[in-house]
Amino acid sequence: MDSFGEAFRKARVSKRATLREIAEHIGKSIGYLSDVEHGRKRPPKLDLVTEIEDFLEVEDGKLLKLAAKGRKKIPKEVTHRFRTAPRLSEALLRADLDFDLTDEEFDEVIDHVRRIRKRRKS
Repeated sequence: MDSFGEAFRKARVSKRATLREIAEHIGKSIGYLSDVEHGRKRPPKLDLVTEIEDFLEVEDGKLLKLAAKGRKKIPKEVTHRFRTAPRLSEALLRADLDFDLTDEEFDEVIDHVRRIRKRRKS
């Protein structure tokens, strides 16, 4: 079975649509959609996936199903890290999480943490 990114790319290529066209239609960046298509980012929110399906004339709901499945997955290494890093878990629990991050903002936070981690390993 295809991942969301693979199915998205197939539908986009089949329709002969560019990432730019889709990005303009849904109000997201080309880079973000490229990252989604290549599996570097999680699928977009389901309302955006519905807009993408409409734009690409995907009628079977395949993208929506794959997006819903892909958004539920949490990598095992993440859950393992929380179990083995009590300070990280405590920090997240103590953080003021009363604000609502978009998926893109959340991904930026995760990317920032990864860059810090890479710097510390070098």
